[in-house]
Amino acid sequence: MKQLLILFLFFATQIDVNAQGDLLVLKKRNQTMQTWIQGSYITFQFSSRQWIQGMISQIRNDSVTIDQIDIRTVPNQFGFPTIDTARLGLLKLHVNEIYGMPKRSYGGDIFTDGSLLQLGSGAFVFVNLINSFIKGYSFFGSDNLPRLGIAGGVFLIGSVLHTWHRSFLTMGNTYTMQTIHTAASK
Repeated sequence: MKQLLILFLFFATQIDVNAQGDLLVLKKRNQTMQTWIQGSYITFQFSSRQWIQGMISQIRNDSVTIDQIDIRTVPNQFGFPTIDTARLGLLKLHVNEIYGMPKRSYGGDIFTDGSLLQLGSGAFVFVNLINSFIKGYSFFGSDNLPRLGIAGGVFLIGSVLHTWHRSFLTMGNTYTMQTIHTAASK
C-alpha cells in the first residue's frame, strides 16, 4: 500500500499544472481596478476608436490575442428579440493599442452626467405649463418668466454636463493597461 501511495505521489508531482497564466490588469495610478485572464470576456476601445469585444485567447509579454465576438439583439421570425453571436476571428494587439475601457455603471451616472438636471427642469416646465392652462394664467407672464428662465438655465447646465460626461475610461496618465507575468505561466 505504501509503494502504491509513493508511486501515486511521484506521478502527481510530475504533472505540469498551469493554474494561471499571465494577467491583463487595468490600473488607476497604482491601484488595480480590474484583471482578466485567458478565457475572460473583455470589451474595450481600440486605438482606431472602434469598440471590440471578445474572449481573451492568449496573454503574452505585452500583447493580447482576442477572439472577437459580436453579440447583438436581433428580431427572430416572430418579431421577438433574440441574442445572436458572430465570431469575427483573432486579433493580436499590444496593450498600448487599447484606447479606452467602458466604465462600470451601477445607475449612479444619473447624478453626474446631467440627466437628472435635464429631467427635473423639463418636468418643472411641463407641470408649469399644465398649471397655467388649468388656472388660466399666462405661461409667458411677467411673474412666470423668471421661473422658466431658471428652469432653462438648469436644463442648459445639465446639457453641458451631459456633453462633457464620458461613458468610458481613457488610457493615459490616470488609467493604464499592463500585463503581469505570473510564475505559474510558461
